[in-house]
Amino acid sequence: MALFIFPVHHFRPTQVSAAPVPQVISGGTNLNNDETVIQTDGGGRWAITYSGITLRSPFQQRLWDSWVSYLRGGARAVLCPILSLPTAPRPLAGGGAILRPSKLAANDDRFPTSVSYASPYIIATVIGDVAARATTMTLNVSQGARIEGGEKFEISGRGFVIERVLSRPSAQSATVIVSPPARAAIASGSPAIFDWPKVQAKAATGQTLAPDISFGRTATASISFVEDFSDAN
Repeated sequence: MALFIFPVHHFRPTQVSAAPVPQVISGGTNLNNDETVIQTDGGGRWAITYSGITLRSPFQQRLWDSWVSYLRGGARAVLCPILSLPTAPRPLAGGGAILRPSKLAANDDRFPTSVSYASPYIIATVIGDVAARATTMTLNVSQGARIEGGEKFEISGRGFVIERVLSRPSAQSATVIVSPPARAAIASGSPAIFDWPKVQAKAATGQTLAPDISFGRTATASISFVEDFSDAN
């Protein structure tokens, strides 16, 4: 069953934090009391926080309460947009100005399983098969600017950050180092989503999701998610 996409486009947070948090273990200390830190091969998990959410309309408030109920305190997985368009390889006009995307289109107003720009904005694909645990891959951007490093993208619900560019096989392609490593094999030709990337995640446990209501009208809220690919949906 397709996962629902958290409708952040309705909640419009003013602050967003979305990045992989490395998982490290201590290798002990030496005689100089210097600690050896070892990163696990999993590479960490994405942590996403939306804050500064103001629920002004009854629609937003009802939608928030519906989603809080659906998330089951972190028992259900959803897809969370990481809202990284400002650093994506956005298409440029002839004079170098950034072309604006079309409006977002969702297949459902409250619980969508598809959200994207009405007209394709950035089009990119994986070139060559990528093995599980690989930290390098080649990407080709057929519509958009060339990759520079620091961009975030999604492949099948997995989020990646481009650490740096290793080489450029062509003007619009780049072989890059990514983090976290690929958790599963990726087939050549797979879409790499830069304009509305999402990460499969569950609501972080232990947080209070009830909105703070002011004067019985507007409400403020925030929510955090952690990447999760377990089967408990």
